[in-house]
Amino acid sequence: MERGKLWRGAFAGNLRLLELNSAGLTAELADRRPASGVNSAAWIVGHVTGTRRRIVRMLGGAVPEDPAWEQHYARGGPGHPAHLPWADLLAAFAATDAMLKEALLGVADWDRPTVNPAIGTEQALEQVLAFLYMHECYHLGQIGVVRKLHGLPGAL
Repeated sequence: MERGKLWRGAFAGNLRLLELNSAGLTAELADRRPASGVNSAAWIVGHVTGTRRRIVRMLGGAVPEDPAWEQHYARGGPGHPAHLPWADLLAAFAATDAMLKEALLGVADWDRPTVNPAIGTEQALEQVLAFLYMHECYHLGQIGVVRKLHGLPGAL
């Protein structure tokens, strides 16, 4: 299988993961921290949306400029509050899908040296992408825990 298609399928699957884990989370619950030191679901979705926007740029794709994503959702950020309402955050995450698809399918050199933002070290592009995919899965899984901390049943 062509690598762009493989990665496209992997990231596309996370749309469904977010859909399942966010079901039943009201705007009020999504905005609230479920426990001390735990990020709100809204902040987590903002964080992974901002990361997807950076992935698209890293892959050479175009993303409309919007500094709010970096200002509100940077690594080590406050975890609360979000800059958009819950429904708009979910829509913004979904809107990254077409940009990400185009960028993934357009990659010509998967071995291109690329700086991994988590460790500041140069690695092959695909290795950096693999880390960022794991990062997204990790955070989308956190929303499943947030659900339970808010008293909702597990979704998966």
